[in-house]
Amino acid sequence: MDNEIFEAIFEIMTFFNQPNQDRELLKRAGISLEPVALPIIVRVGRQPEISIGELANQIGRNHSSVSRQVDKLVAAGVLMEVERRDQRVRRITLSPQGQRALLQIKVARESVLRQRLSGYSDTERADLVRVLQHLVSTLNSSEDSQD
Repeated sequence: MDNEIFEAIFEIMTFFNQPNQDRELLKRAGISLEPVALPIIVRVGRQPEISIGELANQIGRNHSSVSRQVDKLVAAGVLMEVERRDQRVRRITLSPQGQRALLQIKVARESVLRQRLSGYSDTERADLVRVLQHLVSTLNSSEDSQD
């Protein structure tokens, strides 16, 4: 059964990591950015003032690629650098334009999920939320215990 759990999680991750999924979500949100921008915007929205190194680690990309994408998003007005206390570490946050973009992404994502889960009953949806939140809690506590 453990392998079946892994396989299910792997398929979910594969679904969410496909650039065409990100492209479609950005299109639904009315945002004309490259798909590689989506995980950056979402993660920075969840963790304001994240460093580029932390961001790269969390989205599974190398530092230099993320740094280049961040530079593009800063130039586009979506991200902004926060005050640098340490010249070696760049911290970024969403600009007001980036916050609006994130809201548009959230609305589009909710619409897509509502559509995809339309066959689920309210009870099944509540069960899914409960199980997923429990899984997240379990995985995060396991990560903490390995330190």
